[in-house]
Amino acid sequence: MGVYGFIITRHVNSDLTNKYWNQCVKLIRTYYPYRHIIIIDDNSNYSFVKPEFPYKNLTIIQSEYPGRGELLPFIYFLRYHWWDNAVIIHDSVFIHKHIPFENFKLSVLPMWHFTKDREHYSTVLKNINGLKNNSEIFKIINDNETFMTLNKTNAKWFGVFGVQCFINYNFLKKIQDKYDINNLLNYITCREDRCSLERIMGILFFLESPAHRFSVRKSILGDIRSYLPWGYTFNDYNTSFKQGKILKNVVKVWTGR
Repeated sequence: MGVYGFIITRHVNSDLTNKYWNQCVKLIRTYYPYRHIIIIDDNSNYSFVKPEFPYKNLTIIQSEYPGRGELLPFIYFLRYHWWDNAVIIHDSVFIHKHIPFENFKLSVLPMWHFTKDREHYSTVLKNINGLKNNSEIFKIINDNETFMTLNKTNAKWFGVFGVQCFINYNFLKKIQDKYDINNLLNYITCREDRCSLERIMGILFFLESPAHRFSVRKSILGDIRSYLPWGYTFNDYNTSFKQGKILKNVVKVWTGR
């Protein structure tokens, strides 16, 4: 699975958030100098958008679906099929070490995962209505004290933090053909919906990728809730960066957008 590129979801609404995507791209260029980068811009305020360098091999797509956020990389990857595989991340993710994505064998693997919970349960149910063949999903979901437990097997599903992942195009196309995730553009319109998407995509990955379902490795980087201090900001990161004390090889900063 050697042919891949990066898809970054971007939303700039201040001078501070303009630094995010610039730092994200600069680091990708450091460790992946020849990989194509796609930026999907989700409703940025262009009075703040300023590139810090003349980046090469980078394409910016202005999304016509404002507010769809984490859904957009999947929509545009399906539409344009740039490569065989994509690494999908947020603009607030900073990679400080080469990860050999070219060696990945699974058709999908989240960047981070989280264990199931009761958050956004009613919104998950509402938005599952936007999928084809959703009766299969509803049938295997039990509403109980542990939120949603898939009873198809004894294995557990996990949420996909930020819906960030390594994903194979043919696998994504299989999900599109069966469930029509393009139709979620009519359902995923706000932050609550985007949070539900983390659970919905986790369920779809679980159902459609047996290799991922039974893999000991649930994500590339582990459980986000124990990965970094919750609420770790860009200012925290920048201080550590200047001191040469990066906490992790891949850093995710929290931001209110």
